[in-house]
Amino acid sequence: MLNLRMLYILIDRRSVRTFMAIVTALGFGVLLDILVFINLSLLIGPWVTLAIIAAITASGITVMFPVVERTGGRLLEAVDDGVFDDSILPGYISVLISAAFIVVPGLFNTLVGSLLLIRPVGIRAGNLVSSLAGINWQEAYEYLRLDRMTRDTAES
Repeated sequence: MLNLRMLYILIDRRSVRTFMAIVTALGFGVLLDILVFINLSLLIGPWVTLAIIAAITASGITVMFPVVERTGGRLLEAVDDGVFDDSILPGYISVLISAAFIVVPGLFNTLVGSLLLIRPVGIRAGNLVSSLAGINWQEAYEYLRLDRMTRDTAES
């Protein structure tokens, strides 16, 4: 089912600018990594460099799937319990952004993604993204709570 509230948020000008800023940072990181990998390739060889890139990407994918699932589970538990924690939603947003940075191959992106996994840094980054995108965490929490409650009632 189409969530019209989410669609409205995604097409809002502020959200689009925030998304484009994140994608630009990701692209800038890839450019820096290309320079590093070219120089590294000249030092240790292209196949070893390619193996390093593959290992970084594989480990990022392996690590980030459980982290995203665990953080999303904590978010849903908080919503189901009716407990509003003003750090859990920004933390979840920062974990999603961190996953994008870590899964994309590269040293710079992996470093940025790893920094976002540090809780205080992640919460600040999530709050920054929310302020740039115009997201009110209390409103988002209440919407999630209402949505979960109506689903539970519909399933019964």
